[in-house]
Amino acid sequence: MTEDLKLRRRVLPLLAGLPLLLAGRSAKAEKGQAEVRLDGTEELSLPSDMGDFVIRIAYPEAPAPAGGYGVIYALDAGWSFGTLRDAVRLRGQDPARADAAPVAVVAIGWPARDLVDMARRTQDLTGAGVERLLGWMKAVLMPEIETRFACDPAQRMICGHSFGGSFALQARRLAPGLFSHVAAGSPSIWTDPQVLLGAAKGEGKLFITIGGQETAHAAEAAHQPADRVARIRERDMMGRARQMAEGAGVPLKIYDGLSHGASATPFYADAVSFLRQA
Repeated sequence: MTEDLKLRRRVLPLLAGLPLLLAGRSAKAEKGQAEVRLDGTEELSLPSDMGDFVIRIAYPEAPAPAGGYGVIYALDAGWSFGTLRDAVRLRGQDPARADAAPVAVVAIGWPARDLVDMARRTQDLTGAGVERLLGWMKAVLMPEIETRFACDPAQRMICGHSFGGSFALQARRLAPGLFSHVAAGSPSIWTDPQVLLGAAKGEGKLFITIGGQETAHAAEAAHQPADRVARIRERDMMGRARQMAEGAGVPLKIYDGLSHGASATPFYADAVSFLRQA
């Protein structure tokens, strides 16, 4: 059994209870009870001309190495932060990985319930919003993080799933060299297919994944409504992910039996391994 598989077997059972935890947190907040704050984390509110962002930071437990900490910049904090934090911490406890450089997690969310605002998400992670958010990250967020701890630019990842995955690919195209590692899970390449696929060969080490059930055939077999099947066929998530991986000269990791949403959890756990190993 590989060390990565061992890690995933330790992480995934813990994450199975995450929706219940989040639901419980929301219920407590509505009742005016104190919210739970995880050890070694911080939450910031930072303004931008797109609206405020909520930033969650998970600090490494180990001292910073001479070159600084590795940093995972993740989109969709409400869905990504807990998984990434747990994966980083559990991997740090693995004796086989005792020499691995410590990693911080910096996740970007919105001031809404569970840090998810679907309208802002579409606005900020697709179309013209990509360049605005990326510019804000470079001008505001990254300098703010670098006042808190030393960062290693050779271990700086942009990480996202779905719209966040296409954002990560756009960041790779628009800001070559800014991120040493790019992790794109089930990327929504359909939002800008010609540009993204045309720029498949780019800078930065690339990790790209897809759920094995993200096909029109799987949707039909699951008796999904006809309009949903048609939408999945038009977006061609699997086909475009294959094209992107082939164009970039990297393997496509497929999570057999998993849908678009279900593939997010193993993707985030594997993204941590990708930063540590690549």
